[in-house]
Amino acid sequence: MQDLISLIWRRLPLVMTILILGVLISFYLIVSSPRVYQASAVIQLDMPAVMDQGADSSLPASRRVQLIEQRLMARANLRDVIERLGLFADSHGLSETDKLAALRNSTRIESITAPGVSVDSRLALAAIVITSQAETPAMAAAIANDFADSVVNRDRENRKVRIRESQDYLRSEEARLNEQIAIQERKVVEYSARNEDALPSSQAFLQTELAQLTELETTMDRNLMDLQRERLSLEAGGSGTEVRPSASLVQQIRSAEIELAQARRTLAPNHPEIKRLEDNLERLNSGGGSGASDVVRRQAELIDAQLAQLNQQKAGFALRRAEIDQARARAPQVTRELETMQRDQRRLQDRYNEISRQLAQVETQQMLMENDQTERFVLLERALPPEYPALSNRKKSAVMGVGGSLALALTVAFLLEMLNPVLRRTDQFARATGTRPVIALPYRLSEKDLRARRRRNIYLLVLLTVGLFVALWLLGRIPGLPSPGVVSTLTDGMG
Repeated sequence: MQDLISLIWRRLPLVMTILILGVLISFYLIVSSPRVYQASAVIQLDMPAVMDQGADSSLPASRRVQLIEQRLMARANLRDVIERLGLFADSHGLSETDKLAALRNSTRIESITAPGVSVDSRLALAAIVITSQAETPAMAAAIANDFADSVVNRDRENRKVRIRESQDYLRSEEARLNEQIAIQERKVVEYSARNEDALPSSQAFLQTELAQLTELETTMDRNLMDLQRERLSLEAGGSGTEVRPSASLVQQIRSAEIELAQARRTLAPNHPEIKRLEDNLERLNSGGGSGASDVVRRQAELIDAQLAQLNQQKAGFALRRAEIDQARARAPQVTRELETMQRDQRRLQDRYNEISRQLAQVETQQMLMENDQTERFVLLERALPPEYPALSNRKKSAVMGVGGSLALALTVAFLLEMLNPVLRRTDQFARATGTRPVIALPYRLSEKDLRARRRRNIYLLVLLTVGLFVALWLLGRIPGLPSPGVVSTLTDGMG
């Protein structure tokens, strides 16, 4: 310790010079460092008992905070904040882009996640912290509170706007799809009506109708053959009436009654054959053999009319069979086109159902919002003006400056001693040689040494005086001499 004290005393001017210069430099750095105040506002996310499925609420916490930050840091919103708070009122040289960039860089938005919840979950977001920096404590708190109020107050307005826009779009889309579905239904009905016989549902009926047509044609051919035989018999009987007499009238009436009874059992009541047999029976009952040639002629005409009618019906059956064959040939193509139209109709219907579901969901969100049952942002803690700057700690910096200067001064003095080692005390001589000196005489100062000591004392006095004056000037404690200016930062002009 005595060696250290002796070292400091011998190198006192150097030690004091380095120490005072270091302290003054640290003081200058302290007073010239930027004084930026920082304030924070905390917004809590209040979750409702009934969870809604909003566009934002279903997103992860990081994405929701990113969306909020994008809305707050939009150019229009930042311009409104600058106008409301009167920021950069004295900074006429800054452009609008510089002002917006300074405000954007001085604001930070962070999220607080709920413990025990996955980061990707919609329930992970517990709170939002908005931190702002400015030149004064009041302005820092005002900026943070303005952004926080914007999040709290505009969140409900943004939700209303989104719900209204969603409802308008979904309702217009629902009306459009409803009209398209009606048009598609009319197209399906009209196409089915035009191609009724070729529809898949008509194939079984057409097959049955074909079988019935075949059976009817067989019966008609048999009736035609009977009428043709009767026509030939009538002609043969008419030509022989002049040679041999016909059967007795009673036998003819009996035969006519039997034929009419058999015909009524097998044919319809309005069948032409029944009409002919009834006329024949009536003719026989009215007189029989007189005018036989006239009766034969009338019977022949009636048979010819029946043959013409049966041939006409047979042609109609053939035409219907041709139509059925054409319809069955077109059935695959009609089936494909009908399935295409029905598939388009189902797709429109599915889209309509989805739009209806989304519209019901949006209306549910509107109802929950009107009943105040949706999630909402609550200003949990307003930003208060800070008491100390956020980016500088003057006391700590001063202590570190003094300590660093003292350490540097002692290091330089020790290095100089090492460059010129001299034994100046008996203890040093004993440690160096291992023997103690017998006689130790004190050093007598010469006139030169005395003048050097006086100059050293004057230098130290002047050094202390100048150092104290500069320190007081740097700290702004001398009236009329202001402290050096603060280094400009991004928050210049913000209060």
